[in-house]
Amino acid sequence: MQDITQKALKKNAWPLEKHGDITLVVSPLLKTITNVAHAFTTRLGGDSPAPLDSFNLGRHWNSEESKQDAMHNRKRLCDIFSIDAQKLAVPGQQHTSNIEIVEKNDEPGPYQFPGIDAIATAEKNQPVLLHFADCVPVMLIDSSKQKICVIHAGWRGTAGSIVKKSVELMVKQLDCRPGDIAAAVGPAIGPCCFETGAEVIDGLSQTVTDSSQLSSFRNGKAFPDLKAFNALQLLEAGVENIDVSDWCTACHPEIFYSHRQSGGQTGRQGALACIL
Repeated sequence: MQDITQKALKKNAWPLEKHGDITLVVSPLLKTITNVAHAFTTRLGGDSPAPLDSFNLGRHWNSEESKQDAMHNRKRLCDIFSIDAQKLAVPGQQHTSNIEIVEKNDEPGPYQFPGIDAIATAEKNQPVLLHFADCVPVMLIDSSKQKICVIHAGWRGTAGSIVKKSVELMVKQLDCRPGDIAAAVGPAIGPCCFETGAEVIDGLSQTVTDSSQLSSFRNGKAFPDLKAFNALQLLEAGVENIDVSDWCTACHPEIFYSHRQSGGQTGRQGALACIL
């Protein structure tokens, strides 16, 4: 058990990539998969004004102008990979552990899937985009079967074992094998910054066999490692090939949107994946 826990806690350096004025973060593991495009975005390089500056993809702030900015930024992101932004599958995330399989998106538009926090697909040229501002983005890719899943795992989704359920769905409904799945756990708030209460620790701890090393305690406060909880859930589900980013979104508000660091006055970065 010690070895698997250490593997879940391991973080890797993920590079920044410039595409014109847009800055992306990429998983070195997923970068080796040639038939899938992927990107974890930053806040750098778009058209959104403050406090959403500047590459906001998801937060509309009840403004038609900010909505159009986000739509334009989404198109610019898709253009980098020659993906049709009109085909984007974008769920209406609500911190659930609900997962949807997209077979074909015939009705393009934002937030087609209310109350969904993970999207899986086996369709070529069907891009999937989810949004984040501290919560954990997770991508699952079976390159041999050409199946993908993009997951939004906040603490509630993590406590609901959303990544473990996503692996189970890919196995049962998309004919995948856990050992064939490559997983990337992207930039998110780290245990350095995620101070929380006992109820959160209790909820997270029930999702894995041994959580004793996945949280730290300082001055009577709890600091769980959400990325490690998700990584350990993946490992216990049989996924062996996992790449966990060392970027903390709250530590780097100049690069990432962070709900915790900004007090909620912020935009959303994205996790995009598409089978080519």
